[in-house]
Amino acid sequence: MYLTEQEIMATGDALGKTYHQILAQEEEVKEFFRANRQRKFVFMGCGSSYMLSKSCERMFVSRPNTSAVAIAGGDYLVNPGTYSNTINGSIVMVLSRSGMTTEIIRAIEHIKRVSNAKVISVTMKEKNELAKLSDLSIVLPWAYDSSVCQTRSVTNLYASALLINATCYDDQELRAAVKESIDQNKKHMDRYRPLLEDVAKRDFSDVVVLADGVLCGIAEEGALVFTEVALISGKYFNMLDYRHGPKVLNSSKTLTIFAVQPNESSYQQSMIADVKKHGGTVVTFGSEKSNQYNSDFHVSISGISRFEAYGIPFIYTMQMIALTKAIRIGVNPDMPTGLDAYITLK
Repeated sequence: MYLTEQEIMATGDALGKTYHQILAQEEEVKEFFRANRQRKFVFMGCGSSYMLSKSCERMFVSRPNTSAVAIAGGDYLVNPGTYSNTINGSIVMVLSRSGMTTEIIRAIEHIKRVSNAKVISVTMKEKNELAKLSDLSIVLPWAYDSSVCQTRSVTNLYASALLINATCYDDQELRAAVKESIDQNKKHMDRYRPLLEDVAKRDFSDVVVLADGVLCGIAEEGALVFTEVALISGKYFNMLDYRHGPKVLNSSKTLTIFAVQPNESSYQQSMIADVKKHGGTVVTFGSEKSNQYNSDFHVSISGISRFEAYGIPFIYTMQMIALTKAIRIGVNPDMPTGLDAYITLK
C-alpha cells in the first residue's frame, strides 16, 4: 500500500484527535479572542495552505462586523509594503503542515517586527519555527503527512479552521456539524471508495472542480491533488463562473466534479446540464440522496447541517479518485516529480 493511501485512509482517526485537541484548547482560544477583539483577519499560507486560506477568508468574512483576506506567503514576502495597512491591527492566522516553509517564516518574522498584528498558527510538525513565533499555537502531530502531497493534513487543517471559527463566534451549530462530519468520516470513505475507484477507470486527461462559498479553497486543493498525485491537469472555478470562458476547454476527456450547494437547484442544475453536453464524465457531490442531477456518479451525504462542514467529506472525493487514477496509469503517488514536502529558500 502506498504511503499516500495509508494517510488518506487514516484521516478519520486523525480528525477525531484534532477535534479533541481543539476542545482541550478551547478556553485558551476563547481567551485569545477576548483579549484581541478586533475582527480583522488575514489568512496566510503557501501552496495547499494558501488554498485553504481562501476557504478561511470565506468562512470568516461571512460573520458580522468581520473583515478577512487571504494572502499568499510569497506574495507578502516580495510585496510587504503593499499589505502594511491590511496587516496592521489584524489577527494573522496561518495554516501550515510543517511550520517550516521559508516564505511563511520570513513573512511572519517581518509582520512581528513592523506591525502590531497577533498571530495564530495551526501546524503539525512538533517544535516547528512557526509555532514559536505565534501568539496562539495549535499543533496536531498525528495529522502530519510524511508524503510529499498533503491529504490527511489538508483535511485536518480545514476542520481546525472551522472549529476555531465556531469558537470565535460561539457557533454551536457549526461545531456540531463538524463533529458529525468527523463521526461519519470512516463510514463515508468505506461506502464511496468503490464508486470513486470506478470514476478513476473512466478515460479522462484533465479535471475541473466546481464549487462556491466556503468550499472554494478546499475545492481548489482538490483540483491540485490531481496535478500532484496523478500528474493530470486539475483546475478549480466557481461553479457558474465556469461558463464565462473556461468551459470552452471542457471535452469528452474532462472529468468535472461539482460540489452542489443545498437550498438552490435551478442555477446549479442548469450548469450541470450544460457541462454534460460536452460528453465528459460528471460527478456530483451533495445532500440529495438520489441522483437528481443525472450525473454519471453521485456522492451523497446526510445529517450534516452546515455547508461549510461538507468540505471534510468533499476533499476525500478528489483524493481517492486521484490516488486510484495515479496507480492505474503507472504514476507513483508518493513520488511526484520535482516536489518537496515544504520549501526552503536560501
